[in-house]
Amino acid sequence: MTDYQTFFIQAYWWLSLLGGIHCLGVALFIRYSYQGQATENKSLAGIVGLVGFYFLTGLLTQEFSPIPIHLLLSLCYPVYFLLMPLLYIYSKQSLHGNNYQANFFKHFMAAMLAAILICSAIFFGIGINLQASNNTINSLAELSHINALALILPSLILIQAVFYFTLIYQLLMQAKINNEPLLSSMRLRWITILAIGMLINWLVRFTIVYFPFYSDGMVSIFPQAITRLSLLVTVYILAFYGLHQVTRAAYLSGRTIPRSSNSLNSQQILDADELSYLQDVIADDDADKHKDSTT
Repeated sequence: MTDYQTFFIQAYWWLSLLGGIHCLGVALFIRYSYQGQATENKSLAGIVGLVGFYFLTGLLTQEFSPIPIHLLLSLCYPVYFLLMPLLYIYSKQSLHGNNYQANFFKHFMAAMLAAILICSAIFFGIGINLQASNNTINSLAELSHINALALILPSLILIQAVFYFTLIYQLLMQAKINNEPLLSSMRLRWITILAIGMLINWLVRFTIVYFPFYSDGMVSIFPQAITRLSLLVTVYILAFYGLHQVTRAAYLSGRTIPRSSNSLNSQQILDADELSYLQDVIADDDADKHKDSTT
């Protein structure tokens, strides 16, 4: 192994570590500190947490894995089926609020089926070579003899991603047709930017990882590092854009406060009986003053 390859592998490890820590920290902040514990915030925290989990999988090596590494990576696949359903649920919750009650069982069914499939394959030894942990994989043909699920599950994840991106697109187009107030339009733009950011990363991953993987069968760490770097840059861009949107929303919400305070001041403080009593007291006081002036 050359010095260049060693440096690149170490950079890949640190990129995975820092990306995972940052994303998990942002997820915890959104979940427990950011504007209370709204339902859509929980979904957004789940999305960022899954991105952090994806980063941390880059830290898995054969030396530190409690089980053969190809089995451990296979067990991680069901988690990836949760990302796109959570993105769709978050988008719909943000646009419809409490009027939308997500059916998590329906949206997470693909992840549960993938978990059952992988656990069954490992337990019964179907499509997985349990004794192949020390084999070096350089081509797709070699991988198919070790873990057949590595060929099937990525294609299923891509199909799921296309399906949910289509649903999100239809949701955004329907919301755009309706006349939305200013704050709702800002939320619509935020969801659009979030969906576009995730779509770009899916296209990058498909172009430099999946497409070469299924075409010529070459396996390399370089495409994985590029996808992680692209995803980390996207997370930072979304964080800065989200902070800008929050600041603008707070400013627009603050402009409505004087109107509400004026409306409170314009309301009648005393009821009718109290006003009548006060008028009688003032009238009696005026009458006493008039008698004093005449005398």
